[in-house]
Amino acid sequence: MIIITGKIKVQSSEEIARVKDALIRRAQKSRTDKGNIEYIFSQNLEDPTEIILTEKWTDLTSLQEHLQIPDKEFSTIIGSALIERAVVLSHEATTERTLLER
Repeated sequence: MIIITGKIKVQSSEEIARVKDALIRRAQKSRTDKGNIEYIFSQNLEDPTEIILTEKWTDLTSLQEHLQIPDKEFSTIIGSALIERAVVLSHEATTERTLLER
């Protein structure tokens, strides 16, 4: 399993509002891609100008295929966003266990 984690810090709450709909549409589209297990953008409760990204993919091939799918709207919005800092990391996981379930 490939897990992607990321943080994108934008300059203001207005900038979050500007990019929010494009992020929602990107997540909705990506969840239908082959090999996707989870794809979520969320907002940091302590810093509302920070977007958190969490993705899970069955394998590296599925992730690479996903990254090749054009998404003009997402590319345009992220390319023009007023981003202070962005970090996206890839992690390989061999096991997953439940720590809490209700």
